[in-house]
Amino acid sequence: MISDDEFDQVPQILFDGVSSLYKEGCPGTLIPLTHDTRAVLCADNSNNVIIAATRFGLGRCLVFAHHGYLKMFKRIQEKERRFVENCRQWLARGYSGEFLCIDEINSMIGLESYGKILVWDGHCSKDEAFMNDLCNYLQQGGALICGTCAWGWLQIYNGKHLSQFPFTHFCDCIGIKITGNYTDCSDPIPFRPELVAFKNVYHVVRNLANNPRNKKYLAIVGSAIKEMGDTLPGVPLETLQNIVMNVFILFKNVAASGN
Repeated sequence: MISDDEFDQVPQILFDGVSSLYKEGCPGTLIPLTHDTRAVLCADNSNNVIIAATRFGLGRCLVFAHHGYLKMFKRIQEKERRFVENCRQWLARGYSGEFLCIDEINSMIGLESYGKILVWDGHCSKDEAFMNDLCNYLQQGGALICGTCAWGWLQIYNGKHLSQFPFTHFCDCIGIKITGNYTDCSDPIPFRPELVAFKNVYHVVRNLANNPRNKKYLAIVGSAIKEMGDTLPGVPLETLQNIVMNVFILFKNVAASGN
């Protein structure tokens, strides 16, 4: 498995020689939850994660907050070539992996996936068996690029909840929470290392133990708690209650100051 120190460098690796990424539609937002995830690109603040990376077993995966970004890996354009090649190099561990679209594929059985980087539009639904096989593929060292515009899915399937969107279950398994929010960000979206320095919610919670009134971290965790239905996987109830209390104090003070 990739080491923590190397994994921390993923944002810099993917944006080596690249200062920004174009805005695709109206991107959604992601929440990198676990120790095995990293925020890669944020819009205007650390709550609006556009790209997240995950290490899953021996495998590597990139998740985008809009499925429209996946087209750059299917038809490589010169203006995105450097970013695409950076992604290829990281996902394939320095080798020249070939991108393989699995949108129309219904089974991983017999799929010639060796040396390939799979590309999956999350709006192309897969059954539970397929997603289990995809998780096994990643655990054994596979590579995947995937994405969704979850708020768009909610508009199309009016009356449904994200819990009914199969792609969200897959992302839950790899430690990334898909939200129904969207961000009206700039175009292009500049790469700002300071916005992704928080890494993930797991890292933020650990830091709050030493600095429980850190406003930036409280805002990040507060947003995550709201999306997770007042829970955080792996966080003890007492710790969660203390965080919620400090988040409440933070927003109460902000409201009182009028800022």
